Amino acid sequence: MNQKIAIKWEYIVPLLATASLLIACTIVSAKKFFWFDEILSYYLLNDLSFTHMMVVFGDKLTNTPPLYFILGWFWVKAFSAAELSLRLFSSLGICIACVTVWITLRRTYSFSSASIGTLGVFCVSELILVQNAEARMYGLFMAVCGLGLLQYDLLNRQSNCSRNLLLSNILIHAAIVQTHLFGLLYSGAIIFSFIVRDLYFKTFRPKIYLSAILSWLSLIPYIPAFINQADVGNPRSWLPSPTLANLTDFFGISASTLSFQTLLIILILISGLQYIYESAKAAQNSDMSQPNNQKFNAEISLLIFAYAWLAVPIFAWIVSRTIKPIFWDRYMIPSTISWAILLAYFTSRIICNNRFNFSPNFINFKLLEIAIIAILLINPVSKANSLSKQKLPGLNDGKYGYKELPIVTQSAHDFSTRFHYSPERNRYFYILDWQAALDIKSGQFATQSYKTMEALKRNYAVFQESIMNGEEFIKKHKTFLFLADINYQKCNSGRRIKDVACPRWLEMQIMSKPQYKVTDLGQIERRKLLLVEQKKVGIKQGN
Repeated sequence: MNQKIAIKWEYIVPLLATASLLIACTIVSAKKFFWFDEILSYYLLNDLSFTHMMVVFGDKLTNTPPLYFILGWFWVKAFSAAELSLRLFSSLGICIACVTVWITLRRTYSFSSASIGTLGVFCVSELILVQNAEARMYGLFMAVCGLGLLQYDLLNRQSNCSRNLLLSNILIHAAIVQTHLFGLLYSGAIIFSFIVRDLYFKTFRPKIYLSAILSWLSLIPYIPAFINQADVGNPRSWLPSPTLANLTDFFGISASTLSFQTLLIILILISGLQYIYESAKAAQNSDMSQPNNQKFNAEISLLIFAYAWLAVPIFAWIVSRTIKPIFWDRYMIPSTISWAILLAYFTSRIICNNRFNFSPNFINFKLLEIAIIAILLINPVSKANSLSKQKLPGLNDGKYGYKELPIVTQSAHDFSTRFHYSPERNRYFYILDWQAALDIKSGQFATQSYKTMEALKRNYAVFQESIMNGEEFIKKHKTFLFLADINYQKCNSGRRIKDVACPRWLEMQIMSKPQYKVTDLGQIERRKLLLVEQKKVGIKQGN
């Protein structure tokens, strides 16, 4: 049955998964507001001019290839730039990835194995469910990587590759590298998978390898924009150096606890590797090109692909520890597809083959499979319903009075969300101070935040009066409120993730000078609201 095309009714599972993910996106979107990165996406995608959008794209607002913004701009023109619209664009990408992964796995595994493998990742992974409702490029990244997996499987089933297949390989790999900088790593991992797979089966297909590499040439027009964008990471990038715990946590293996989940993940990893090794030994005296071995060939090929993509986070971690930090979980979201492959393999070996006597008869066993699939399908909506609704940004900023005073926000996130949503957006200001940003105690994100906010001011007129130089602001406003992090005086060197953003303009330019009086008014959610006043005596002395 595994070698036959799935009958039509089986497609109800990926269709239901799509519905579940889209509904979850809708529910989550109604409960949360844009955050800083999403607001950057909003301004680029909502630009009235495509030409101007591409010019702004080449500035320091983002550090990623252009495909998401090109497609997203047209999406906005068709469906608006509302929160739900932009997030559904991401969710649609996740859904495309889910469907393509299911189709690929179903070509090799049984209906139950393919379904449990796919849904066990796309309907459960916290990383996927978060990005399913965010206006960023990770949904599209998953979609093109899912197509990359399907293309990999298609090419491995062909004895001779047609021009159309090679052309589609070029286009898919071009889409992968044009969506995210880590696309180069995942495209490279696919090429590596092809080579290892062909060595395993004693064949050589240079046209396939070269067609994928040829797609990288599509990045040449992006190089000037990339060089300019990359400057946002100078003199330091916002990413902290990852620990070993960060790596193990990404794989779902807790470094501090030995849980059932940890044991299951280790078991799945070992069983897949053992299968490849034992199959290689058994295959030494057999002809793997015979038709009756096509399922075996496909299964081995998929497992090689899975381990190659799981190697990407390890490679990124090593680079981060030795050269420059690049390790961040959402950058490596395509590696979740590896778990879908491994889970489908593991399910086919342990559950669907019924090696363990889970149920007394076949009917009950099938009911168990259906129950598992149903629970997985419901999970995205269940998770979405369990989330609390966020409060409107700035809703309580008038808690202590002084409603006539301007409010300076310490963080770019606080400023951007309040400026975007507050009916009193003109009260909010963000201060540009390069000297404070350079201070290492301001955190890893300080210089990048400075350059990004400066680019917003440079490219969008709406920010001209709200993103200001510190000296210019003080000349206009002798008294103002300052919204600071609750532990704004306790940041360290910025090496820890919780200290990644600790802007020090207040400490360096206000609190260190005797002419200013700073009063702690109290706490607003997880922030401190401070009243800053210029002393009259200080003003006279200054005159």
